[in-house]
Amino acid sequence: MAVIEQGPLRGPFFFARVVVRTGSRSVALLAFLLLSAWAAAEQRYVIFFADGDNDMLAIGSLVVDAFDVADGYQVALSDDLFGDFFLSMRPFRCITRAGKMLCHLPYPYENRRRIGPRDLTDLEYDLLFIARSPTEYGIDPWNGRYFRLRWDGEAIVGEMHETDLDVLASPPATGDYRPLADADMLPVPAGGAQWAPLLRIVPDP
Repeated sequence: MAVIEQGPLRGPFFFARVVVRTGSRSVALLAFLLLSAWAAAEQRYVIFFADGDNDMLAIGSLVVDAFDVADGYQVALSDDLFGDFFLSMRPFRCITRAGKMLCHLPYPYENRRRIGPRDLTDLEYDLLFIARSPTEYGIDPWNGRYFRLRWDGEAIVGEMHETDLDVLASPPATGDYRPLADADMLPVPAGGAQWAPLLRIVPDP
């Protein structure tokens, strides 16, 4: 007989293992149970920008493979909200709201794309943005925006920080997955003039 055992890890994370006892059920049943376990292990989330009044705008999705303690993931931004721009001789995908623009900066170096109960840094590096005015010429990585993420129950919340992303113009040292320094980040007040100073990632119902 094949038995799937499950137990909570933290929030939406869980582990699943299949225990096979010989001589009782068919291979077809075992295959069905394995497929069911894989389907249950995929956790889906919606990514929101939130302003100072906590008005939220869904900007993308996060899909997490919860089979491992350090889980792989995929991030996708909304094609309906992010337009294609060619700025400073480079392509960017940008969103415009409230007379302000945020352009996604794909992290150009190795990212292990692991997410766990205590470490969300890889995900932070996949959610880098550059702020600019819609009327501004070009784009300046000095106006970088970095969201510091933390767990809040089953959701993830992030607070915007200003930082100079021009440091990413040069590859980091081999094995350095975290080239951005905490000391170079300045928190953006939630009630300030910056649009979308908060980010929320919540389970997709």
